[in-house]
Amino acid sequence: MSKTVHESGAEAPSLCESAGSADRKIDRMGTESTFKLLLEFSVPAVVGVIVQMLYNVIDAVYVGHAVGADGLAATTVATPMMTAMVAASMLVGVGGNALAAIRLGEGRKDVVRQVLGNSFVLLLIAAAVLWIVAPFALEPVLRYSGADDAVLPLAMDFMVVIVAGCPLQFIAFGMNNFIRTAGHPNRALGSMLVGTGANVVFGYLFIVVLDGGMRGAGLATVCSWALSALFVMQFFLKKSSPMPMTVPSLKLRPRLALRICALGVAPSVMQLGFAVSSAVENNLLVFYGASDPLGVDGALAIMRVLSAVGLFTFMPAMGIAMGAQPIIGYNYGARKFKRMKRVLGQAILMGVVITVPLWLTVIVAPNMYAHLFGLPEAYLSETAWALVLYLVFVPILPVQAIGSNYFDATGQAVKATVLTLTRQILFLIPLLVFCPVFLPSVLPITPLESVWFAPSLSDITSTLLVSLFLFFEMKRLRTLEG
Repeated sequence: MSKTVHESGAEAPSLCESAGSADRKIDRMGTESTFKLLLEFSVPAVVGVIVQMLYNVIDAVYVGHAVGADGLAATTVATPMMTAMVAASMLVGVGGNALAAIRLGEGRKDVVRQVLGNSFVLLLIAAAVLWIVAPFALEPVLRYSGADDAVLPLAMDFMVVIVAGCPLQFIAFGMNNFIRTAGHPNRALGSMLVGTGANVVFGYLFIVVLDGGMRGAGLATVCSWALSALFVMQFFLKKSSPMPMTVPSLKLRPRLALRICALGVAPSVMQLGFAVSSAVENNLLVFYGASDPLGVDGALAIMRVLSAVGLFTFMPAMGIAMGAQPIIGYNYGARKFKRMKRVLGQAILMGVVITVPLWLTVIVAPNMYAHLFGLPEAYLSETAWALVLYLVFVPILPVQAIGSNYFDATGQAVKATVLTLTRQILFLIPLLVFCPVFLPSVLPITPLESVWFAPSLSDITSTLLVSLFLFFEMKRLRTLEG
C-alpha cells in the first residue's frame, strides 16, 4: 500500500499503521493460542446467536400476550418461509465467509475483497428474486405450512411486512459473517445487539402500545433489521476497514459467485431443510391436533414455544461453530492441520459445556418456559411435557453442528451438504411421518406427542453419521501431515 504524504512532504503513517494492524488481526489466526482464539471468536458469536434468537422469542412473547394463541399459531405457520429467507442469506453470507477465510490463510487478500463485493451483490439479487416471487407464493406457502382460515389473515399481515424488508435482513445477517473473519468478533456481536435491542423497543411500541397486531410485529422486526444493516455496512465502507468494500469488487464474477454459493449450500440446505420439515411438521400437527384435546390451534401454538426454546438451547453450539469457522478455514488454507484439529476438538468440548446447563433448565423446569409465552392455562402442562420430548437429546447436538460445519469451513461442500441433508430431510421427515403411527403402540405417548419426539430421534442418527465422517477425516489429515 502506498504511503500518504502531507503537502509538507512528511509521510502520514496512520493509514499504513491501520492496515498493518488489520493484517495482524487476521494473521494471528495462524499463530496465537487456539483456545484463546476460540474463546475470543466464539464467545461473541454465542452471545450473538442467543441474541439473534431473541428476535423469535421477543416476537412470540409480545404476540402471545397481545394477540393470543391465534397470533402464536400465525407465527408458527410463518416460520418455514422466514427460515427460507435465512437460508438465502446463509447461502451467500456463510459461503462467502468460508471462502474468504481460506483465501486469507493462503495469503490471497486481493481475492477476499472480490469475495466480499460479490457476496453483497448476490444478497441484493436474492432479495429482488424474493420480491418477484412472494406475491404469487406467499398465500400457498402459508396454506401448505398449516394455516387455516382463522390463522391465514394474521400470518399474511405479518409476512407481507417481513418480505418487504427482506433486503435489510439479508445484508444484516449475510454480511455480518465477514466482520468476524476480518478479526473483529466483538464488532460482529455489536451488530446483533443493536438489532435485538431495537426489536425489544420497537416490538413493545408497535405491538403493545400502538396495538399494531401482526403488522406491528413485522414492522418491529424490519426496523431492527434496518439498524443492524447500517451498523454492518459502516464497517465495510470506512477507509480503515480490514475488508474494504470497493466499487470494482462489486462487479459480479460468475465463477467466484458460483464458488461462494457452493460453499454456502450446506448451511443453506440446513435452513431449507428446516423450512420443509417445519411445513411437514405443521401439517402433521394439524392432522393429529384435530383429534387431540388440544385442538389444531393449541398444537400449533405449542409448536411455536418448542421452536423458540429449542433454538435457545441449540444455537449456542451454532455460535461456537461460527466462531471456529474462520480459524479452521484460515489454518486449512495455511496447511496447519494440527492447529485446525485442535480447534475442532476444543470447539466440540466447549459446545457441550455450554449446551448442557441450558438443556438442564428445560428438563428440570419446563413449566418456567411454558408460562413465559402467555399460553392459556389448558395448554401449560402439555407444553412442559412437549419441551422434554422435543429437546431430550440436545446435549449431543454440538458434535453434529460443529462437526458438519467443519467440512464447510475446509471447503468440502459436498460432505457438508450430505450431512446437513441427513438431519433435516433424510432422517427427520420420515421420522415425523412414521413416529405417530408406530410409537404410541410401544411408548406411553399420543400420536401428537410422537410428532414432537421425532426431532429427538433425528438428533441421534445424524450425530452418529457426523461422528463417522469425522473419524475418516482425521485419518485423511494424518496422511496429509505425513
